[in-house]
Amino acid sequence: DFATIREGIRLGRRLAQQPAFKHVLGQEVFPGTHVQSDEALDAYISDSAHTANAIVGTCRMGDVNEPQAVVDPDLRVKGITGLRVCDASVIPKLPGGQSGACTVMIAERAAEIILKSC
Repeated sequence: DFATIREGIRLGRRLAQQPAFKHVLGQEVFPGTHVQSDEALDAYISDSAHTANAIVGTCRMGDVNEPQAVVDPDLRVKGITGLRVCDASVIPKLPGGQSGACTVMIAERAAEIILKSC
């Protein structure tokens, strides 16, 4: 939603201008101080926004009986013995933030599960 992202950019700019940030604030790099109007911000958003940073759910985890689930809660691929998946692809729904921390947690949980099964 362009309006939401525009407001986020403008809020970030207002926050950066607060006195507490004066000693660390440099020049605005992206989108640049010349990008101000709704139309200019929309053009910047269109040119720079993408979904490649949070690809999740392509191998979703779920209950054994859930038809859309590819892996079970122990990260085992349904129907294939000895294969587990432990990356962001098992996250069933896009998290509200970056998926990196979730992926680390999944990897830690996978290690725990595998160690217990040995």
